Amino acid sequence: MKKIVVLILLIAGWQTIQAQNVSLFKILKDSAYQTTADYQAGNKYQKDAILFMDMVADTHPYYIKAERRAEWFAKKPALMDKCKTIQTDEDFADAIIEVLGPLYDRHTNITTMKRMQESKKPRPADQQVAETGATVNIMTRRVKNYDYQLFPEQSICYLQFNQCAEAKDNPFSTFLNDMFAKIDEGGIKTLVVDVQYNNGGGSRLCDELFLHLYPLNKMKFFTTYLRFSDLMAMYNPKIAEVMKNWENDGHKDELYQMPVPKIPADFQQPKLFDGQVIFVMGERTYSSAGMLLTYARDNHVGTIIGTTATFSPSHYGEVIPYRLPNTDVLGSISTKYFVRPDESQKDDGFMQPDVEVNLDDKEAVWQFIVKKYGKMK
Repeated sequence: MKKIVVLILLIAGWQTIQAQNVSLFKILKDSAYQTTADYQAGNKYQKDAILFMDMVADTHPYYIKAERRAEWFAKKPALMDKCKTIQTDEDFADAIIEVLGPLYDRHTNITTMKRMQESKKPRPADQQVAETGATVNIMTRRVKNYDYQLFPEQSICYLQFNQCAEAKDNPFSTFLNDMFAKIDEGGIKTLVVDVQYNNGGGSRLCDELFLHLYPLNKMKFFTTYLRFSDLMAMYNPKIAEVMKNWENDGHKDELYQMPVPKIPADFQQPKLFDGQVIFVMGERTYSSAGMLLTYARDNHVGTIIGTTATFSPSHYGEVIPYRLPNTDVLGSISTKYFVRPDESQKDDGFMQPDVEVNLDDKEAVWQFIVKKYGKMK
């Protein structure tokens, strides 16, 4: 078991489909299916449909159960029949998205080279950029991954956390130390963490922020389950050995429960913010940002305001990118199942706010925050 734990550490850090770097997408190869009559006789869409169906059944944590795989493969005849008349890669992508059904989300995703290029174009909403001192409302989306502004008269620090990714010119740890030093110096009593525009990235940044809000030795963590797969072994051949050992130990059709994080002996708890914390959540709050709010909810830290997110507190994630060999279709697929810290609520659907607030009118939202959570000096 120790050998498995050590090798598991090599798995972390897969890039998502949003990285838009085609070189990260390994081409699926499945000799077992390529030698079958169905594969050899099929057109390019049927060939890739066969590979896709096999890969999903072998990789996604939901399909660890044999009965679920049987249900999945029951969809294959209809997909193969549909592929007889498909004429474009775009239509093929839509067909396999339809087959994925509820599993199609921002983690288990499908795209094409054409769609990837189009997604690089800035959307109108992303062009609404506000910098400190601008005349637009403070809650308008800014261009920076993270930025803060102090409002001493209301005893508020407003942190807009737009992406869980390091800014090259301002490491997040340095940014946080500076922000909390200014909060302490100014006697600020309310921290507003706005993640309404944040659809995820690296969870490490969220962990760093949360350590300023709650002690690590009291923290309740997600329970994480990993599924070994042939696709994972493509990225790291050592995983094939781990998977074989796991199955030889009698764990066929069983997820591997990853060990609970241990507090390092040299860990120093950052000084905790002793005021009230308000999280702003929107429909686009997802992935690592959603996990931050789940940690807050299940560890009883702060108040979440805003609108319902499309993120589920217990969810699939930690994706692997892949590319189908016969078409222009690329995808990403989840390899882990994350169960929220409060397991009694693990089957809850989308993340709900504590206080429902319409985020369309930014000025009205800001005035609501100031009036309800600010403190005049």
